[in-house]
Order: sequence, then structure tokens, then C-alpha cells
Amino acid sequence: MFAVRQRSFNGLELQFKIPNRWDTFLQGRPPSADTLAYALEGFDLEPLRDALAQVAHEGKRKKAFRRIKKTSGNPYWTAALDGHESGASYKRCCDQCLTRQIETAHGPKIQYYHREVHLQLVGFTPAMTLDLEPVLPGEDEVAAARRMVRRIRKRYPRFLDLLSIDAAYLEAPFTQDVLKENLDVVTVLKQENRDLYQDIDGLLKAAPTPEILTDGKRRIQQWDFTDLSSWPQVGRPVRVICQSEQVKHRVRVARQWQEETIPSEWRWMTTLSQAQPEWIAESGHARWDIENRGFNELEQHWAMNHGFHHHPNARLAILLILALAFALTTFFFDRNLKPPFRKGKTRLFLAQRLLEDLILHPGMTFWSQPP
Repeated sequence: MFAVRQRSFNGLELQFKIPNRWDTFLQGRPPSADTLAYALEGFDLEPLRDALAQVAHEGKRKKAFRRIKKTSGNPYWTAALDGHESGASYKRCCDQCLTRQIETAHGPKIQYYHREVHLQLVGFTPAMTLDLEPVLPGEDEVAAARRMVRRIRKRYPRFLDLLSIDAAYLEAPFTQDVLKENLDVVTVLKQENRDLYQDIDGLLKAAPTPEILTDGKRRIQQWDFTDLSSWPQVGRPVRVICQSEQVKHRVRVARQWQEETIPSEWRWMTTLSQAQPEWIAESGHARWDIENRGFNELEQHWAMNHGFHHHPNARLAILLILALAFALTTFFFDRNLKPPFRKGKTRLFLAQRLLEDLILHPGMTFWSQPP
């Protein structure tokens, strides 16, 4: 269903009703939409997580992952953690629904919704989801993230080096859990009331002005503060990289393109003590991959937020199967089509060709054509 971009169980059931279309793949009577939904209620999620890990390890072993920024020399395999809301309703609910009060034109209403913490590989293509964990009633994202972090090494013993996280996850117990799994963290530092943030303010005032570095359209000034003890709850010194950037952008003003320089300030806190500052900043910026190349694409083109079946186990099973389909089809398109033949063709176009090959042309395939 996901590989050929059918967006619902009902849409898949309509496909099954076309005579002889799926006889090559299905023996006997195809399942109905209700049968698919109810079967997912009893799915064992651990084999799905194992399958995701197997695909990720095979992709890394066969060099199927490609770094987006190849010239930096960054050796770290980085994953981002972030929460995502996968559905909301005013009527349907289950025992794992989160609740909130929404002001409407007819007065306040209780809304039921689900939220999951996703672990996604960033800085690489494809942007592969490695695992996810639901946020349960009465807890926040950090509690769900801690559960997932404790099981990372079971399936990814030597796969990841670094977690790129949002400032909301910057809590000592969470950071300690990450360090116990022999991982490091990098996060943007932006809470001005933290002792660490205030100490950096003082160090910046006394620090000499660094030389200006150029990186394409960016001009960067960089400060590197190591062995900081301003966060004693972690139990080890931390490091903060400060960057002042001047980035050139082209903007259209009065029907003419003009170049505009936009300033930005960044502070990156990390537990890495030896990495180059540029690698730390790159891994920190890569966290936005989980939004730009993860959630956005899966929402718009993969129906991730569609309510396939409102059941806590079925929802997680669907999201894990979707992550598998996304990774496998991306690898398939990249590894089976040469770049000149793939150029200019969207993944939606390729998914439609895949559907045609599966059901309409069993004797000849789109993928075997020469470039």
C-alpha cells in the first residue's frame, strides 16, 4: 500500500476488487479494509523494529546512505530526536490518547490526539526513521525519548555516534541516559536562565575576536569553549561552540533579484570533547532534517497523518511499516535506476511506475530500461 502510494485501507480494498489484478501476489480472497485494521491491533511491534534496524545496517554496510554535505569530512553518524503529532479527533479516543482543551466557536472542547517521538538518521539521504516511541498520557516527550534511548544499543550497537536534539530535551537525566549508551549529544543552547548560558555570555565578553571563516555564501566567526563545569548535574564537563554567521541570500525586490545578508547567532552545547567545531555545528543544524526531509515529506506524500485505524498498537504498527516502505523504496529507486535515467523524475512518478509494473506489465519492467 505505501510503496505504490495508496493513501488508505479503503483505497487498497478498491484495488483488490479489480478482477485478476493482484492474483500474482495474493492467494485466495484479498483482505478487506476492516480485516487489515483489526489484524494490526495484534501486531508484534518488535519484529518491525528489528526489520528497520536490519535495513539500516544493510544500507550502511553497502554504502547506500549518502552524506548531504560531502566536503566537510564529518565522520559522525548522527540521528535526531523529535516529537510529532500523528492525528487528532474530537470524537474518537482510546486508552493511550492525550487530551487538550481547544477553544472553538461553540465553546471549549476536549480534543484527543496521539504524539510519538521519532528517531531519524540526519545529514544523510535517505532520511530514514530508525525507531519511534509513543508519548503516553501523563508524561512528556522526554520520558518517551528516555525509553527509546535505553533500547537504542540493542539494535544499533555501532551504528550511531551522536544524537542531535532540541533544547526541550536538554535535561540531566536524559543526557545521562544517552551517555550510558556510549552516545554523545549536541543541542542548540537557548534557555537564557540556565547557568551555562549565562556563563557563556560572560566568556564571550572576555574572548578575543576570532578570524572570519568563509564557507560558500557564509562568513563565520567561531568561539570554542571547552571543559565547562556550569552543568554539574551531568557529571562531566561539557563544551559550547558559538557561531556568528553572515549568510548571503538572493531575494526578489520589485521584480529584480538582489543579494541580502542575514545575520544569525548559534550556540551549540555538546558532550563531544575532541570533534572539530565545524562538525558539531553541522550535526546540530542537521536536526532540521527530521522536519524538512522527514515529517513534511511523509505527511504530504505518504499519508502519515491519515487515521488508518484508531487503536494504539495499530497506529504504531502502521507508522513502523510506513518507515520500512519509505526506506526500501528509496533504496530501490536509487540503486536500480542510473542517475541519468532517474534525473527529473519525482518519487511519486516512480511509485506510479512501480504500481504499473506490479499489476499491468508482469513481462516487462520499467527498471530494466537503459538510460
